[in-house]
Amino acid sequence: MSASTSSCLLARLLASGKFWLKRARIASPDLGEGAPPPGADGALLADVRIEGDRIRAVLPAGEAPCCAPGLCLDGGPVLPRGGCTAVGPGQPADLTVILPDGARLEMEKGRVVQPDPPHSRA
Repeated sequence: MSASTSSCLLARLLASGKFWLKRARIASPDLGEGAPPPGADGALLADVRIEGDRIRAVLPAGEAPCCAPGLCLDGGPVLPRGGCTAVGPGQPADLTVILPDGARLEMEKGRVVQPDPPHSRA
């Protein structure tokens, strides 16, 4: 899947405000008691539920409903932005998402934001 295809798909998902980032690699997950432990590298392959401007759920990969709208990241990292230290339920959906093709999407409050263009030298 190309970056433009992934971006287009994510834009459609964002319109509803409720979607999954499936098979995302999250570091230092804060999932609470009873959650599976992270791997040796401190990361967990997970399905991350975004609803509006918050992360509503983080489940072990493959546990999100199969027919629920989402974007499969195939192990691509999802990293917290904006001062958050972990990806976990209740946290703001301020995230950096790395797509399978290496493209990077920045999310703020569950919406994709474009980085500022580089300043030109005059």
